Amino acid sequence: MHRYLILYLLLLASYTFAEFDARQEIIKFMEGNKTLEKYLRAPVTVIQEECECLSIKDEGIFAFQYELLRPEGSADPNVVIDKNVTVPARADKLVMVVHGWMDKGENDWPSEMAAAIGERVDPNEWVCGSYDWKGGSVVFTSIQAAEYARDIAGPRLAKAILSLGVDFKHIHLIGHSAGSWAIHSAAKRLAFAHRDMQLHMTFLDAYVPSKWDEDLLGRVFVDPERQKNQCWAEHYYTKDITFIVTEHDLKYAHNVDISAIDPLISEHEFPYRWYLATITGTFTRWDEKKEPVYTRADTIDYGYNRALESGLENWEKSRKLQTNNKAVKIEKKSK
Repeated sequence: MHRYLILYLLLLASYTFAEFDARQEIIKFMEGNKTLEKYLRAPVTVIQEECECLSIKDEGIFAFQYELLRPEGSADPNVVIDKNVTVPARADKLVMVVHGWMDKGENDWPSEMAAAIGERVDPNEWVCGSYDWKGGSVVFTSIQAAEYARDIAGPRLAKAILSLGVDFKHIHLIGHSAGSWAIHSAAKRLAFAHRDMQLHMTFLDAYVPSKWDEDLLGRVFVDPERQKNQCWAEHYYTKDITFIVTEHDLKYAHNVDISAIDPLISEHEFPYRWYLATITGTFTRWDEKKEPVYTRADTIDYGYNRALESGLENWEKSRKLQTNNKAVKIEKKSK
């Protein structure tokens, strides 16, 4: 650990004193040390959990992959797939759940959500999984996490999915907070690789740094017709302590405000707890377990019911919902 701290301090110093030369010297030093070299070559690993869900993990660390090697040297990693990973021959649909800043995917809510979906779909048709990029998300600022998500975590996730060698026809990417940028950039790469792929993105309290263009999030195709035909996105958000950086009515998504149904106070984490509850029918956190799960606005049930996983009829209905809308509001209904 002390070596890690020393290298990080040297890296910070490089911004003031001969940046390029300092970075190159650190890289050379690490390449010559077997213990440290592994941090430079951090792969993406893919294993299969007992529930048959995939667990994809980015072994990268922000200080090394983003600040030292930079995105151009880190976005195309070696993907290591465990020999026991199997994908059914008929599987042509995928759902992948991605966490945000200061969070993780392994043994946490993303893997729980993936498992919950896996229990409700045909395992011969669907592959369910979660993505852990905590080495890039556990950082000092949310902006750093968003940068890593957009420039490294997303491309690495796409590389891992493509490395499975499956011609997926439908991919559903679910991302919370800064993880929204990971699923956004992954979607763009996946769409380029599979021209006939249908994409569904679910943004949960998407985080957009103040100087970033919110209109980019969710735009996979430059061609409006391809965007309309091949990609549909939804954004569920709360009016919480994060204020305007997560309260966006996204141009390329169908926007839904779920602030009014938070049982306590509006929280940044509530959207993923709520989305999981729309899958299982109940909340899992101790202080929310007895709370009803509200999903309806007008005649539409939101959350899991808008995904292909819940049925083709539901998905076709979703694709007809307007994007770039002023958020519809889900509210508590009296019994």
